[in-house]
Amino acid sequence: MIGATGYVGGRLVPRLLDGGHEVRCLVRDAGRLARRDWADRVEPVHGDATDTGAAVTACRDVDAVFHLVHSMDGPGFAERDRVAASAVATAARAAGVRRIVYLGGLQPAGAGSSEHLASRREVGELLLASGVPTVVLQAGIVVGAGSASFEMIRRLAAVAPVLPMPDRAWNRTQPIAVDDVLHHLVGCLSLPERTHGLFDIGGPEVLTYAEMVGRCAEIAGRPRPLVLPVPGAAPRLTARAVAALTSVDRFLAGPLLASMAHDLVCRGEPPAGPPPGGPTSYADAVRAALAAATPDEPLVSEHVERVAAPPAALWAVIAGLGGDTGWYTLPGAWALRGAFDRLLGGVGARRTRPEQLAPGAALDWWRIEEVEPGRTLALRAEMRLPGTARLELRVEPAAGGSRLVQRVTFRPHGAAGRAYWYAQLPAHRFVFGVTARTIAGVAARVPLTPA
Repeated sequence: MIGATGYVGGRLVPRLLDGGHEVRCLVRDAGRLARRDWADRVEPVHGDATDTGAAVTACRDVDAVFHLVHSMDGPGFAERDRVAASAVATAARAAGVRRIVYLGGLQPAGAGSSEHLASRREVGELLLASGVPTVVLQAGIVVGAGSASFEMIRRLAAVAPVLPMPDRAWNRTQPIAVDDVLHHLVGCLSLPERTHGLFDIGGPEVLTYAEMVGRCAEIAGRPRPLVLPVPGAAPRLTARAVAALTSVDRFLAGPLLASMAHDLVCRGEPPAGPPPGGPTSYADAVRAALAAATPDEPLVSEHVERVAAPPAALWAVIAGLGGDTGWYTLPGAWALRGAFDRLLGGVGARRTRPEQLAPGAALDWWRIEEVEPGRTLALRAEMRLPGTARLELRVEPAAGGSRLVQRVTFRPHGAAGRAYWYAQLPAHRFVFGVTARTIAGVAARVPLTPA
């Protein structure tokens, strides 16, 4: 399986294991896989889906490949998905795989599409042309706790009694429960050997995006918000607004909002037939998602800084943070915060740097949770707080240099945690803004050794 640690993949793996299947997972981050309670039941292969060699190793001696990779994490996602699909197609054909299963997105009727939907269609076409029997399942909004598209709807349903939304929110789509998606994916393993083609999967109802938000609010026991159309809303500006109001990253929100410009409705029947008892209604899917959701949603603050230096230079600065180098912020800011933390019995602003950045290592008052060299450093604060704070520093290529995305999430513990977040938010934004600007300035002066 490719994409085993993602939203759908992480739910599909245990279903396959419980069904008696042996599962091999191609993963680029061993730490993320290790955090899964089923990690010791699968065979891991470490590598990137864009690497044909790693894909060949992952495909060797397997009957079916599930390709569940979607790279909606910043500019260039379509190219990354194209390269990954080509690598998987080549590897599956060379290894004699008997079936490829890909989960893509519903497509609009006729010409025209968003970049996100066009990328999903292109990946499906590349896999269908692989020479291996391929089933491409195309789904709309997946309703389930943790699904980016549903979390956007759920949070919008809770933020205000009056909710301005782009006029495209009155277009129609066909949401599907995550359990139904898993049924269709598993069912692909039992299809006739030569089954090959595109198949749409969806729930029993066709709804507008505005209707989904309103009904979600009602099911959650809140007043249905008054949804007001905002004609001609700029997708990028709307994505930033959604990111500020919800826990959905703006690089996820942007493509999802762009896809709302089209009606996305199923055409045809699913290849393995409906789930037992029939497809799950939107209301039942929402109830299940709300029951499984974490009560205290994370609060998010994001700062994006353009950097006049290549990604490698920016990463070199991020990788050197902490210890004697410090955090490039206001003099004394973290020392003062650390002293207060020590008074509360916490770790304070300890100066600790591991020899190598790796998940689980301490980095001053942070614990490293994820490292993707050259791209991402994710940290969890260990100071005493009325909640759980995380910091993600992400490097992205950009015209003329690179871009630093600095994202802080805070999962509050009850009302005290929320009060803490909003009380310190102005100072927090100022301090972290200084950090981002200083990191950008330092990166611009980093000398790079020619390759």
